[in-house]
Amino acid sequence: MFLALLLPAQAAQKKKPRPAPSNFGVIEAGEASAPALRQELARIAGDYAATVTAKTLARVSRSPRHHRVDMLRAPSSQYRDNIRLDAMNRLRAAGADLSASQFFLYADRNPAAQLAFLAFYDAGAGKVLLLGVDFISTGKLRAHEDSFITPVGVFENTTENWSYRAQGTKNNKGWRGLGARGSRVWDFGFQQAPRKFRQGIYDSQMRLLMHATDPDQGEPRLGGTDSKGCVRISAASNAFLDGHAILDRHYEALAASEPDKDMWQLRADRTPVANPGSYLVVGDSSNYSASR
Repeated sequence: MFLALLLPAQAAQKKKPRPAPSNFGVIEAGEASAPALRQELARIAGDYAATVTAKTLARVSRSPRHHRVDMLRAPSSQYRDNIRLDAMNRLRAAGADLSASQFFLYADRNPAAQLAFLAFYDAGAGKVLLLGVDFISTGKLRAHEDSFITPVGVFENTTENWSYRAQGTKNNKGWRGLGARGSRVWDFGFQQAPRKFRQGIYDSQMRLLMHATDPDQGEPRLGGTDSKGCVRISAASNAFLDGHAILDRHYEALAASEPDKDMWQLRADRTPVANPGSYLVVGDSSNYSASR
């Protein structure tokens, strides 16, 4: 009887602890220019680590397919420095409106990284803060398929291209291509991106979306290039960005100015951040040594 009680306890002790996300986001939040801002950013960073990054780490730690768990758990300071610099350069070059502090998302399409950072531009300090990180999937060229390499650049979530919600229907392969029913789909309009043709690879027009993927078949593949050109994110990240109106600056402004308008794109139970933004920044760290 004693042996029977002891063996399960010993087995439990031998289980490897799940990797936990680092607190880099909370630390960077402490560099914000105002006390109230520091408090909100620290809360958001902590919530993102607990509800998004930790979920992804728990999932990928069970799969030997992923070899970059440490990169997700604790991205190096050099890598984050390069991401901040690239984000700032791209925002300025694109003429982005940086007159006010705001959240944005930075997606690294580098096949060796495939990470998205929850980011914040602090207008008071004139710098970018990185608050959290999660795996994504960007475009992968496939022969004889309508596929693109995700374009780099700055793309804005505006009310000119209405975002919408997934129906949760399956395609002929059993995939819910935009994620579970109700998942948010951000539409960044038509963009030029590399596409594979019989004669070679040339720029062609694509519709750039950011969305969740099939919870059962697609989500375990996040962290590698896998999409047809769009940015795929986890269900947890989708719910977080949607629930906090992270990229809904223009939608929130419209809802405030026209209170009778049916803003069905926005969650009724959302808790918007104080400074929502609108930009998706796509970069590629393979152009420098950040991901090595």
